[in-house]
Amino acid sequence: MDSFLRLAGGVLVLMCYGSALFPSADSAARTGASAAERWLSASREAFERGRYDEALEPTLELTRAFPNQQVYASRLAVIYQRLGKPADEAAALERVVDLSPMPIDACPALPEAYTRAGLPDKALEAFKRCSRFEPGNSDMLFYLGRAWERRGRSDEARAAYSEAVSSDRNHVDSQLGLARLELRAGRPANASQAAEAVLITSPANADALLVAGISAQRLGRVPEARRHLEHALTIAGGYVDVHVALGVVEFSDSKIPAARRHFERALQLDPGRRAELSPWLDRTGVTP
Repeated sequence: MDSFLRLAGGVLVLMCYGSALFPSADSAARTGASAAERWLSASREAFERGRYDEALEPTLELTRAFPNQQVYASRLAVIYQRLGKPADEAAALERVVDLSPMPIDACPALPEAYTRAGLPDKALEAFKRCSRFEPGNSDMLFYLGRAWERRGRSDEARAAYSEAVSSDRNHVDSQLGLARLELRAGRPANASQAAEAVLITSPANADALLVAGISAQRLGRVPEARRHLEHALTIAGGYVDVHVALGVVEFSDSKIPAARRHFERALQLDPGRRAELSPWLDRTGVTP
């Protein structure tokens, strides 16, 4: 399940029990009860309506009034996520980790928040922590492997992906992670074999089709590469990497206009990859 949906779902369930989260009301506790009830009502109503800017202040008041209640820290994390404040989201999720009997509920949202906040070292440490919250959890091991892979640390990535597959031999994302590492290591035949194994049970997996297509192209099997990549586009037409890979295939087969169309489409979909695509556009006679 998507990390945000997992956390938000938990918040919505706990919100059903909001009235039970207040401490026992003696005469002293009742002094602030009306204010707390107003905060709870305002936070819940704005949150349920998706008015996250309006939900922020009353939710902050709730976290101050009840610092040991996980539900308010979780709700605050979701609010910050929706408001595009990843550093604040990470801080709220750290509180969830401290309070929850199941800290893995904050994963992988916690390291992803650090990533979006531009804190890669904290993100990596959080991915490591998430993998320890529930040893053998294939999803958490996959996220850790992917974090290592993105850092170019192939050995660490391979260890995490392999452990994930050992825990769940059908963990497709980790299988494909290992396949990508084989490509990076210059072993396209191994990568092809791994991707084809995934496609037997998941023929519509665009990631597997991408790895299979790139592997086939590097092995000189151009028609097979084109078939895999064109199939991937029927599943995920906006998949930038597939357009790039298919552009390379067409270029290698001297089909320059077809290659140009894919590189242009890739740039249109992701202008941030202009530096990567410019050499290919130059080769196909296009000045970006």
